[in-house]
Amino acid sequence: GKQGAVSAGGAEAVAAGLATLKRGGNAVDGAVATIFALTVTDSERVCFGGEVPIMVYDAKRNVVELVCGLGTAPKLATREYFEQKKGGIPAKGVEPAAIPGLVDGCLTALDRYGTITFVDAVQPTLAILDHNEIAWHADLARTIRRMIDAEKQSPNDRKRGLRLVADFFYRGPLAKELDQWCREHGGLIRYTDLATHVTRVEDLLSVDYRGHTVYKCGVWNQ
Repeated sequence: GKQGAVSAGGAEAVAAGLATLKRGGNAVDGAVATIFALTVTDSERVCFGGEVPIMVYDAKRNVVELVCGLGTAPKLATREYFEQKKGGIPAKGVEPAAIPGLVDGCLTALDRYGTITFVDAVQPTLAILDHNEIAWHADLARTIRRMIDAEKQSPNDRKRGLRLVADFFYRGPLAKELDQWCREHGGLIRYTDLATHVTRVEDLLSVDYRGHTVYKCGVWNQ
């Protein structure tokens, strides 16, 4: 395609990215719309409360950067805790969960390289959620719409609107609700973990191969 291309998992996630490009969005806009949609179409592999590294080539500055949409371990998730109480880190359940990095990673990418708002990026996701009858789909749709309401407090400043969405998720009502849910269900994430979360923009590892420069994420990635 001469005007752009989208490669992803579920067909509806691909359609979300293509629709964003056709409306005039740039590559990062399309990628973020695709990522949010993937949290529904490919929820076994990527989730709204999960993580996502985003590699970006900035043509204007001729640099490749990594928006590190990963989360650190909660402060309560210490080596001593898992060794003494669990005999190791569980393979399943809420205890080994890291701080959600996907949301802030996507918002940071939109702020740094994108052109659209959060509401524009998640509209395809909401359309998918609203046409399914799975119980958690309705819950996620309500959460996203609450985040959209936070963005509406800054209708004329796109970047401030994105920050308001991040604040609502990591330092506002949703963060407090997640803290409470974790306390009630044995999770280790707390409000302070969410409130202090930071999305780093990192340089990538690279190697020259037959006249090409090949980039990859840091040593934490395969």
